[in-house]
Amino acid sequence: MDWAWVSVIVLLVAAVFSVRLALILPFCRRPTDEDETILGGVQSGKGAAKRRPLQLFVFLGSGGHTGEMLRLLDTYHEYLLDSRNTVHIGYSDLQSKQKFLKLADKYKCKNRLYEFKKAREVNSSALQSVKTVLTTLITSLSHVVQIKKAMMSKPHLVLLNGPGTCCIITLLFKLLDLLLLFTSSHIVYVESLARIQTLSLTGKILYFLADEFVVQWEELKLTKAPRAKYFGILV
Repeated sequence: MDWAWVSVIVLLVAAVFSVRLALILPFCRRPTDEDETILGGVQSGKGAAKRRPLQLFVFLGSGGHTGEMLRLLDTYHEYLLDSRNTVHIGYSDLQSKQKFLKLADKYKCKNRLYEFKKAREVNSSALQSVKTVLTTLITSLSHVVQIKKAMMSKPHLVLLNGPGTCCIITLLFKLLDLLLLFTSSHIVYVESLARIQTLSLTGKILYFLADEFVVQWEELKLTKAPRAKYFGILV
């Protein structure tokens, strides 16, 4: 093949993926009607009966992160834990798993469980962190592919808060969005209630990747995260 044609093909492919990248990054696109509908549901929990069944993915990050996420799910159960929904739950410890199953039994929602490795252990060294991040990346890919497949062409929401594993999960969802071209993941990240004046490390990263970034203190939005949504305290 003539090298000129190879160059043209390479440039066309690069252009397509550059445009696609711009379309899936939050700073480069306007929220769609579906984005706004999802956010309205998370904020108010109203109108669930009028909505189509939702494919929801939630990651439980253990400890305080799990506690906040479970309170969020419980508070807005009418929308998030509707019996018609399928809730995909990622977890990294058995205690978080058992707490969610107790909540799921309360509202009779369908659920599927996926065990994720922790991206970083507390007080781990830089070398240990690199090793665990790579391990998490590899073991998480198959789970994200399964979840993405279940969500395609259906109303869906990826709801995250807290730990570093959320960064890896978000990157994998965005990578699949980039490769699949005609799909999106509707990722909403809710910053921890404990973060009043500064973002968490995970928050600082996902501020640039999550489709919608939610803070629970107005001061944080005004001083550190102007792109964020603020609906008051959610948990």
